[in-house]
Amino acid sequence: MSVKKQVREYKRELILSAATKLFYEKGFQKTTIDDIGAALGVTKPFIYTYFKNKYAILEDWFDQAFFDLYEDVADPLNNTDGSPVERLRAFVTVYVRSNIERQRFTAILLEEEKNLTPEKIADIRAKQREFDVKLASLIAEGVASGDFHVDDPRIASLAVSGMVRWVHRWYSDKGRMSPEDLAASLAQLALNLVGYHPALAAARTNG
Repeated sequence: MSVKKQVREYKRELILSAATKLFYEKGFQKTTIDDIGAALGVTKPFIYTYFKNKYAILEDWFDQAFFDLYEDVADPLNNTDGSPVERLRAFVTVYVRSNIERQRFTAILLEEEKNLTPEKIADIRAKQREFDVKLASLIAEGVASGDFHVDDPRIASLAVSGMVRWVHRWYSDKGRMSPEDLAASLAQLALNLVGYHPALAAARTNG
């Protein structure tokens, strides 16, 4: 990448960072281009050089942040090493940590999706369905191996991801649990939800 392109990308990132901070604090509709410019100490024409309006800023940020989050979270689902138990535990652990580390993104994702274009919402829905299908497949694999005991892996997958998706709403770094402890606790709850019983698994292995 040329120096000119690097500088352009750097300026775009500055705008995205300032805008999303305001989207998180004030809400998308109450944030203006003037607000974003004031936060950066620049004029509106500077911002319009890189984005045609604040909707374009929101969509660009969604693309970037959504990709980063789901790349991290999907990794344990794409990994075929280890048992379904180990992989589900790893998935929930990564998902919890990612939601905590990206609280701002998760909040904006849930609150401001309504301000995206129908095309962008459809794109996000498609990515989420792909994600849910992979999680359901992992749970179905666990059912087939005898590790999990649920009648409907699809419903179980939605319950597991839904449980984790709202962590950003109530988690506080001033609370009694560290991110590591919370991730471990929710991973165990997820295993309980899919009907994993360590004693039965051990008996099956020993038998």
